[in-house]
Amino acid sequence: MNYHSTRHSGGLVNSAQAVLEGLAPDGGLYMPEYIPTLNWHKTLTRSAMGMSAAILSVLLPDIPDMEQLVRNAYEGQFETEDLTPTAAVGDFTVLELFRGPTSAFKDVALRMLPQLLTASKKACGVEEDIMILTATSGDTGK
Repeated sequence: MNYHSTRHSGGLVNSAQAVLEGLAPDGGLYMPEYIPTLNWHKTLTRSAMGMSAAILSVLLPDIPDMEQLVRNAYEGQFETEDLTPTAAVGDFTVLELFRGPTSAFKDVALRMLPQLLTASKKACGVEEDIMILTATSGDTGK
């Protein structure tokens, strides 16, 4: 699947290249040329990790073995077996996104990012090291 910049001033890149580059050279965000079809009924009956693997596989088809990458990112890293458990609060159901290693919602995305970058590096034949620099305002946990 090819991705293009939201500013439409550049060429197309495959999904692994889009992950590696992050932003398009013109400063735009990468968007897929089209939204792929997915059997949502079947996908939504899976676990959070199963849903993640299914959705990421169709959006990032140039990155192989997505199920293993998702397991590497999440298995044994959260307080509960369910990656994103829900809890009843009165008449509402709340999604708990604080069960990760830093007690912040960002853990759900940031546990996956190194897996995607490493697999994209391999898929694109890149040998240089990648450094992920993060920062926090200090209000989201450990």
